[in-house]
Amino acid sequence: MRTTLIAVAAFACAACATKNDANRPDSSAPAAATVAPGGPTPASAAELRHYADSLQKRYIEAATKGDVAALSGFYTNDAIVLAPNAKAVHGRAEIDKANTQMFSTTKVTALKLSTEDVQVAGDLGVETGAYEQTLTPKTGKPMHDVGKYIVVWKRQADGSWKLFREIYNTDLPPAKS
Repeated sequence: MRTTLIAVAAFACAACATKNDANRPDSSAPAAATVAPGGPTPASAAELRHYADSLQKRYIEAATKGDVAALSGFYTNDAIVLAPNAKAVHGRAEIDKANTQMFSTTKVTALKLSTEDVQVAGDLGVETGAYEQTLTPKTGKPMHDVGKYIVVWKRQADGSWKLFREIYNTDLPPAKS
């Protein structure tokens, strides 16, 4: 359980208050997750990077608070998360379930996300980066992890961007048996 959920630079981010909210169309996302700097739609990699960077603080706050609803607001309804040592998680409902399960046993006590590169092609943007996190299980010692991620952002009808695909994995060697 060295690595778990979070690393998205996620950045993934702001608040779906109820289960019904998680199923609403992406274009009606909460205002906190849809603040597009400098205009309605980032058209360049630099603008998407600024947008993603602006969301990272809120994503990290939601992760360290264990706020599943807030994390849900960062994703499209059809998002897919590919976490290490786990089956692919499809859609917000499954992402919420996976986060709820993780937060029931583990607390994210520290998380740092570092965007290294952003590329944009039409309504999709690809962010590559690194993460550093500390996860503290309810029983046991804290686990420190460092790794990398790739997220695909998808531009929404309102000009905001949401996480559409996410994959991450550790840089640490496997635990010795």
